[in-house]
Amino acid sequence: MADYAFRTIGDRLEIQRLWEQGYSPKEIAGTVGKSLDVVYTELSRGRDGTRLPDQRLRYSAELAQRKVQQSLERRGRKAGKPTDGKAAGQ
Repeated sequence: MADYAFRTIGDRLEIQRLWEQGYSPKEIAGTVGKSLDVVYTELSRGRDGTRLPDQRLRYSAELAQRKVQQSLERRGRKAGKPTDGKAAGQ
């Protein structure tokens, strides 16, 4: 099983700061100690549709955090119709 680790808002703010300073994804990965895949996932998740002065897409740590939070809230068993208390198949 993969070893999943959640990024914190602090991690995301650091990625945002480095991205705005012109660091490449590879440089960001080395600086923050995350894999290149994690950095690319974060940059994709936090795109807000605007561009930086150097024409790269802007990354918003707050937007990325909101998307992750919404994803976490959608997880789990969905509320369905109430049953009469009998187990399925009886």
